[in-house]
Amino acid sequence: MAEAEISNDVPAGLPDATRLGAAAQQMLALPEAEREEAFSTVFKLVHNILGDLENLKKRRVKKANETFHRKVGRHGCALDFLRAVGFQDADDEEAADGKGALLHMPVAYTLRLTDAHHILAQAAKEASLPVPAMPGSSFNPCASMVQAVDTTRSAKAPDAWKSQADTLRDEVRKRERELREEVESAPAVALHPAAFWLSAGRRLEEVIREAEAAAEAEEKAADNHLLKEQVASAKMAISGGGTFESADKKRLQQLQRAKAYKSCVLRIVCPDKSVLQ
Repeated sequence: MAEAEISNDVPAGLPDATRLGAAAQQMLALPEAEREEAFSTVFKLVHNILGDLENLKKRRVKKANETFHRKVGRHGCALDFLRAVGFQDADDEEAADGKGALLHMPVAYTLRLTDAHHILAQAAKEASLPVPAMPGSSFNPCASMVQAVDTTRSAKAPDAWKSQADTLRDEVRKRERELREEVESAPAVALHPAAFWLSAGRRLEEVIREAEAAAEAEEKAADNHLLKEQVASAKMAISGGGTFESADKKRLQQLQRAKAYKSCVLRIVCPDKSVLQ
């Protein structure tokens, strides 16, 4: 039997980690009864591997399995989540018509599996679904020699590290949600069509200044206050006395700089130098 391949490195060759969050959000849109079954089954598949990383059997799933197909296989979003975790389509050599009949995880990336649990747990909480505890793995390459003579020791991630990682993920999702809500709740942009010759037109900078001046002072103050609160909250979340670096931290820094604009100026310059604005 082939040796189980396990890696504690950054996943290579897998879909981007953001696919996990996107697929989990799509799973939330499933009908209530189907949603609970899908979450429960995906949790079980991920936890089975985390709890026994060296067991190859737990990394293989037959797509034709009736229970698997009913709970997960018929939902494209759930399959997308599993593929982002590390599952790949594979042939079943034991079946006559086994081409592409399996989902198989050739390499178990512990970082991606752990991220999958946390992302799935966050989505489950949004839908008030049960969240099973993440199992501890018996495999730890850094402590394997110690465990060979002392089976009472088990390596666990420090609580402070887990708390900081969870806080970062929560801040990222909060900022993403706030930006999405800001865009969705923005009022429709009032159209002020105008046509003029290029030589008689105003500079674009003048139009922008005029549009900004038309905004109400109270709305500006409220927006500025909200932005300051968000930046302060994010800085507090990522300045907790450690040197933790992750994709979540970089993503949060990008989101801090993101801004939803409420106006847009579009100009079309025609060949005869007439301008539509």
